[in-house]
Amino acid sequence: MHKKKFKGWSYFTPARFYRVAFVLCVVLLSGCASVGERICIEHRTAFDIGSATMKMKTAKVNKCRETPVEIIRQKEVKVSFAENTRNHLLSRDIQNIGIEQLKILKKEAMTQGAQTFAGVATAAFRQADNTPHFLAEIKAETGINVRMISQDEEAVLGYKAATANTKNPSGNIVVWDIGGHSMQMIMKHRDQNYRVYRGRLASLSFKNQIIEKIQRRADDRQASPNPIGRQNLIAALEIAMNAAADVPDEIKNSIRQTGATIIGIGGVHNQSVRKQVGENSAYRREDLANVLKDKLDLTDIQIGGHYADTDVSNLILVLGFMKKLDIEEVHLTDVNLTDGILIDPAFW
Repeated sequence: MHKKKFKGWSYFTPARFYRVAFVLCVVLLSGCASVGERICIEHRTAFDIGSATMKMKTAKVNKCRETPVEIIRQKEVKVSFAENTRNHLLSRDIQNIGIEQLKILKKEAMTQGAQTFAGVATAAFRQADNTPHFLAEIKAETGINVRMISQDEEAVLGYKAATANTKNPSGNIVVWDIGGHSMQMIMKHRDQNYRVYRGRLASLSFKNQIIEKIQRRADDRQASPNPIGRQNLIAALEIAMNAAADVPDEIKNSIRQTGATIIGIGGVHNQSVRKQVGENSAYRREDLANVLKDKLDLTDIQIGGHYADTDVSNLILVLGFMKKLDIEEVHLTDVNLTDGILIDPAFW
């Protein structure tokens, strides 16, 4: 049998040696990189416990880069914390409902591979005296660490979530988030510090003002203002526009600059208003005005859905702010505080 002659070390000329060494280095480094990436990936679940809605989002997150990799599951359930608060105390019943819902959501997240859990509590909990006891009970019953955050922290989380999904995060951007009992507008100044509007008029509080101040009905947080009535539209818009007058001049001026982008985040913009004006990536002032014409005389049953009592008043609230602040268009990004929590190392 003919045997091939071994060419010996003379075969490895300097050029061949460097080519082989280069290939080996690339293979080894790519292997190390893939191992590093795997070490950085964590399955997280974030909870946003708001005044009327509890949101959950489970995702794979690159904790080294502080970026989301893949959204695995998201869900929200209606839990009316604000409407079940009396004399600055969350009712025992609503606390029990909240804890049970968190247990259900956590169990669902764990079936999707979630390993770590964190959450925030917002406006309704800032106003309740027994919030610290409730959050301690959540920790004991579910193992989830839920932090009550300030309105500024809420605004910054929303800003981070919105700009993480924006192609030009360094542009002239104002992020607008409306909750049940608070509203935030936030921008980043040239000095890289945030400017925040801390609004108290929001979805539930605006609905209640229509009931109390315009319809002159007894205070009932479980009540609906529907049908609002065409005759009440101007008065309702005036309430919203008066609140919008309190937006800081710096944010007003930024909104009115050429090329400014107003990003609407959270449920009011992306579920309530978006659902009513059409599944688009943005809406304009005239879109809201046109939809309102056909909604003002409808009852909750005719409107339909879990949030029928606030859907029409949400349209009026947003339209009033857009009119007062000269906002022609709101761009929609379907993110909420859970997206900010997922990538913020302070929670993990």
